[in-house]
Amino acid sequence: MNPEFRRNLWLELSTHRLLAAPLVIALITALIVAASPRDALDNLSRAAAAGFAAMVLLWGTQLAGASVVEEARDRTWDAQRMSAIGPWTMTWGKLLGAPAFAWYGGLILLLIFLATGNQEATPVFRIAATLIGSAILLHAFTLNASVLAARKGSATRGSGVLIFVLLLFAVIMPGMAIMDNVEKPVLWWGMTLQRIDLLLGTSATFAAWSLLGAYRSMCNELEIRTTPWAIPAFILFAALYSAGYAIRGETNDPQAVFGVLACGVVISAGFSYVLLFAEKSGATAWQRLRIRVDGAQWRRALQELPLWLVALATGLAFALGATFASAGSGKGSFLYDIGLAPIAVMLFATRDAAIFQFFALARQPRRVEAATGFYLVLLYGILPGLLKAMGADFLGQLILPRLFQNPALATAIMLVQAGIAIGLAYWRWKKTHAPDSEMHHAPIPNTT
Repeated sequence: MNPEFRRNLWLELSTHRLLAAPLVIALITALIVAASPRDALDNLSRAAAAGFAAMVLLWGTQLAGASVVEEARDRTWDAQRMSAIGPWTMTWGKLLGAPAFAWYGGLILLLIFLATGNQEATPVFRIAATLIGSAILLHAFTLNASVLAARKGSATRGSGVLIFVLLLFAVIMPGMAIMDNVEKPVLWWGMTLQRIDLLLGTSATFAAWSLLGAYRSMCNELEIRTTPWAIPAFILFAALYSAGYAIRGETNDPQAVFGVLACGVVISAGFSYVLLFAEKSGATAWQRLRIRVDGAQWRRALQELPLWLVALATGLAFALGATFASAGSGKGSFLYDIGLAPIAVMLFATRDAAIFQFFALARQPRRVEAATGFYLVLLYGILPGLLKAMGADFLGQLILPRLFQNPALATAIMLVQAGIAIGLAYWRWKKTHAPDSEMHHAPIPNTT
């Protein structure tokens, strides 16, 4: 058996827990039946589904994330990394082992849901499969986030709690109405689908992507290098999926193409910011990349690329494609008028990433995230608002241009800002770190 999975089972499934969980569930079931004997089956079905959501989707997600956070806090994670356990073995050992007790109780509740649900009125098997897929999605996502936090060294500051709260409000609460109107038709890519079928397909596919992300994060944590193909592939998939809700006509319509590319821009920009703040960054990463490029080791250079840079480059490719797609829609159309807006969006992300790198490339970087966040608040809110209040709206637009009112001007302004930010980051690199790098790689003189 997987040693990591077995270790977690020993920790989570004690004899007391194995006996207490079904006993408590049986008592609650008896209470529900006694309180409402006429609607007992319907109430039991709904209570079992809600119990599964609370036990597996919420508590199980927290346990999956804490599997790495607690080890980082207890300083045992380094020993785990040095063991002979491979990345996939480590991934599924933690993914299924850490929330094992939550799954134990949740599966009992799921059996009650299947046994008591009105299968003629409610597709209970598809709902159960959707709940399982959603649980795997959330567990893998949280495990991925906790591995990134441990790699960055921030896991000991309670990142698991923050992730848990974000998942609670952003994911769990909107999905609590899964049993209502499950057969309601939904239009996606011009196809009319039942709501439950779309939810089932969504949970299954995104769970698979989330598992892949957790595995690749574990590979990086265990120093097993991988080429960065997964991020662009997922962004393309997510863009195709998201655009399906907005496309109402033919799929070969120019608006459909622009919709996919525009979704890719937005998703890429979001990934760029998340990964920029989540990954370890600074001079060491750039020096490793420089060594691979100088040695013409292109595969290793790809493996050393920061993932935020991969997401940023993917977004720029989507933005160029969206601009070309809008240019072919003809003058006077909405797409033609906003044609350069996607490029401007990615230039915003490029400028902000360069500002982050400027602080990360300091000789002794401290509070890089806080410093970057402070200046982004200035650039996006305080300075433009202050200049507008003073009647200097034009100067305010030079800092925060109006993206959709004049995309061409916004693109030009952001191109200048991004160039300045990149120049400052490069200047700090040359001043602070390039001399050390050149000295480190200089040949050792022959003294004999």
